[in-house]
Amino acid sequence: MMECSCQYNKIFQRIKNLSSKEKKNLLQKMVKLQEEVGELAEAVLIHENASGSEYKSKNEHAIEKEITDILLVSLDMFYSLNPSEGLLEHLLTEKSQKWEHFQSK
Repeated sequence: MMECSCQYNKIFQRIKNLSSKEKKNLLQKMVKLQEEVGELAEAVLIHENASGSEYKSKNEHAIEKEITDILLVSLDMFYSLNPSEGLLEHLLTEKSQKWEHFQSK
């Protein structure tokens, strides 16, 4: 796994273990991910006081909580396809290097 704190390794291992027990198939997980993205969109609209969302109350850390839900479902999907931390580390490194490259331009 990635070189990070022991606590992160424990969290990633817990997520991997939970994923191995998850009953949803890949399509159902993808739909769940879309649901979570919709909830994030709503939280952002409320946070930004967007027109039509004035009647909804703000919740502390709502955006962060929805992002966390998205991460959990995304990792569940990843682990259901390939439970290899080595591949996850490789792809995260590759994608973050690409992101860094484009930011430096």
